[in-house]
Amino acid sequence: MPMEIESSKALRCDNCGKLITGKPLSFKTCCVNKPKNFCSKQCFMKWRSEWLRNQEQIKRTGNIIF
Repeated sequence: MPMEIESSKALRCDNCGKLITGKPLSFKTCCVNKPKNFCSKQCFMKWRSEWLRNQEQIKRTGNIIF
């Protein structure tokens, strides 16, 4: 599961591309080396559901998607 990172600077949301006006939500996963920044909790939930679906596909098929 992604873990939240306290301090990270970002200008755009990694999910929707909107400019982040306030403090961004920053998360890092075990397989992604750089933090992902999100403008809202909804953007994070949308990204997380897609990420988990991709992880399940990798687990089922045994193929690594790059």
